[in-house]
Amino acid sequence: MSLLSGTLLAVADLFVELLGTSMGKWEYVDSVIFLEGRVPVELVPIFFSLGMLMAFIYEWLNVSELDISLSLSLNIIILLGVSVYVFRTYNDQPVALVMISVPLGVWGLMQIDEMRMRALSIMFAGFVGVADYVIEVMIMNSGGYAYSAGFRAETPLTYRMAIMAIFGVIEWSRKRRVSTS
Repeated sequence: MSLLSGTLLAVADLFVELLGTSMGKWEYVDSVIFLEGRVPVELVPIFFSLGMLMAFIYEWLNVSELDISLSLSLNIIILLGVSVYVFRTYNDQPVALVMISVPLGVWGLMQIDEMRMRALSIMFAGFVGVADYVIEVMIMNSGGYAYSAGFRAETPLTYRMAIMAIFGVIEWSRKRRVSTS
């Protein structure tokens, strides 16, 4: 399994690196050998090793006796995201709500026990994200408004995750009412 994980991560990273560097999103300036003239060859074994390490850690966690609360884990991640958001805002640095919305969306999804409702929630939130993207691009292209830092793709992702968080709050509230009745 570790060879497969390593290979998948190395191939996925190479694809992302080739795409990102070809589009000018970032560049590398120093390497012994560049793949396609843009991507340092050392990234391939680094990500292959990382994939193998991830497989090892997953197997270790699977057989370990550690028992950590899912709610506690998500709450810690949410608090860390809020902390980074506040810190960066306070220091006039660019911020993205994804650090908060993704853990909240995952928390929301975990509140929904029924697989059918999880799937429907994901599909609805995905539809809203795509619709938001299309609508915002149309409005910005018409000159109706603009973002100071430019429109970023994580905006629709934030809305998708917020929808799943709201659905999770509804389900959590429903469970609380049923358990107290």
